[in-house]
Order: sequence, then C-alpha cells, then structure tokens
Amino acid sequence: MRFEEEQVEGPATAALLRAAAQADVLVLGSRGLSGFTGFLVGSVALGVVARAARPVVLVPAGGTGADGYETAGPQGSGRRDVVLGLDLADPCDEVIEFAFEAARDRGSRLRAVHAWQSPVPFGFGPGEIGLIEAPWRADEWRDFMAAVLQTWRDKYPGVEVVETLTEGRPAAPLIHAASGASLLVVGRRIAQGPAPARTGPVAHAVIQHAGCPVAVVPHE
Repeated sequence: MRFEEEQVEGPATAALLRAAAQADVLVLGSRGLSGFTGFLVGSVALGVVARAARPVVLVPAGGTGADGYETAGPQGSGRRDVVLGLDLADPCDEVIEFAFEAARDRGSRLRAVHAWQSPVPFGFGPGEIGLIEAPWRADEWRDFMAAVLQTWRDKYPGVEVVETLTEGRPAAPLIHAASGASLLVVGRRIAQGPAPARTGPVAHAVIQHAGCPVAVVPHE
C-alpha cells in the first residue's frame, strides 16, 4: 500500500471535500479527551461528513485502528465485529455493501442492528384508546430483516452475519454495539435541491458517542 502526503491551501472543510471527491473513502482522525468516551468532533469533521459525496470514516484518538485488529475477538479470531446500522424502512445498497466489504476485508463478523418503533396510541373518542397498526410487528421485522440480508449473505458467503433487532430509537443500541466493534457503519441521506446538508440525527449521535471508528456512507 502506498501513502502520499500533500499540503493544500484554503479552508480545511473545502480542501477535505475536494480530496474526498477524488477518493473512494476519506479517513479523518478526531481529538480525544482523557476519560472521554467517543469522539470530540469539531466543525470541520461535521462539515465534511454532512457534505462529502464519498464515505467518510472517523477514527477516535487513541482508539482501535481502522484495520480493526486486536489481541482477542470472536472464537479467538483476533478481529472484532463490524456493526451495520440497518434502516429496514429504507435499506440502502451502498451502506449495506460498504459494511459487508469491511467485514470481509477484516475477516470479521458482521452484526446488523435495526431498531423498530412501537405503535403510537391515539384516541377514538372519550375513554377509548386504540393503536396505530405498525407496518410490521417484531416477528415481521425479523423476517424482513432476514430477507433483506439474504441477498448479501449469498454475495458474501464468507461473512458471518448476526442479526440484532431491538425496539426503540436506533442511536442507543448502535452506540452500545459499537463499544466492542472495530467499525460502525451508518448511512446519511444526501440532501436534495436547496435543502441544507446535514448528518441526520442517528449519524450525528453515533459519531459523537461511539467507542470505535464510524463510517458514514452517503446515499440517495
């Protein structure tokens, strides 16, 4: 593998975005604080993540390297899981493929995590409470998750896949899973039209608090 150094002039965010446009992946380091879990992400890193057209990997200072190796792992493999934040309401090929590629290249297990929301209560009238029917209950979400991942299992037969389904908001279970992972992969929807670029609430939460490198993959 060849490494090249280059110094560029101009605002840091703009320079990094230009570099990202010419690369497959942009890797950024983040500053750490003693006793602080996760990232200390500044405006430059957030601006790049929100606007880059390519995947951006944020690596915390003093954490596990982006190669994902350590002294102990599943079945003594020496490699920790790659975690995929899977949005079953809008499963995105670019995000899923990035995670499977990362797991294959590391020889790691892939843990796919999806969080589903409970039905929302509403009132029919005085003293009457009903539930909005969720499109899928837990078992149906699990079946759908297996169906979505089956295509990728077939494409990457050497990657062991573990499915984690949980109820609630997605950020907390992803951050929990990332505490023992080599990489956490999440998606970021590319803003359309004049809408301002943004990371999205899930991506923003995990890059601030995850205890491992985080890959943010943009998608339509």
